[in-house]
Amino acid sequence: MELVCARPSVSSYDFMRYLCASLVKQSKVIIDLDSIIPHIYKFKQNNAPFKFMFEDIEFRTSIDHVVSNDISEGINALQTFGIVGKLNPKYEKLVIYLTEDEADSILGECTADISAVMLELAAFF
Repeated sequence: MELVCARPSVSSYDFMRYLCASLVKQSKVIIDLDSIIPHIYKFKQNNAPFKFMFEDIEFRTSIDHVVSNDISEGINALQTFGIVGKLNPKYEKLVIYLTEDEADSILGECTADISAVMLELAAFF
């Protein structure tokens, strides 16, 4: 039986922090903003054992488009704290402003299983 009021093991904000840190570890610091949500959604669909990581992230799908307000809000929060930025003029690229040491520190906050899964997800970008 699942607890309805339980706190998710990974919040949407932490999920995005871990993803950004994992992307830095893979030397991927400029990401196409439009590809982030579809990549995460596809990873979720193909990796059922890790569904606990997506408890705090809702996706809405249409015929050819996937959106997630939770991921968008996570990116906005990361931008507020200076972890990421969006390149002008059309804001189509996301730039991650973490150093290797900062990425290691962020990934050190999560379990080894979550860190391994996030590195696997980062490989899709």
